[in-house]
Amino acid sequence: MKKCLLCAFGIGAIMMLNSCYVQNVTVGMNEGEPMRQVAKVKNQQFIYGLIEPTQDKAENHVKDTKHFAMKTKQTFWDGFLAGITFGIYTPSTTYYFQPAK
Repeated sequence: MKKCLLCAFGIGAIMMLNSCYVQNVTVGMNEGEPMRQVAKVKNQQFIYGLIEPTQDKAENHVKDTKHFAMKTKQTFWDGFLAGITFGIYTPSTTYYFQPAK
């Protein structure tokens, strides 16, 4: 019983030490430039993000496709949900930004 409890504690500690995933992509603008958020999209992915049922394009969310930025995040709760489902379901969120004018 003690070994099982110690193993469960170890797995829980490993899950808590995972960092959150963040990816920034800027197209046609500087990273320090002031931006405003124009859209927020929840991504539904499976098998640790390898399979994505629909491919979403930035053109659907931003007006000027020559100057925009994207930030894709996997928060702690997204990672927690992925851990509970053993990576079968792996959600993330993409934020779209355009220059503030």
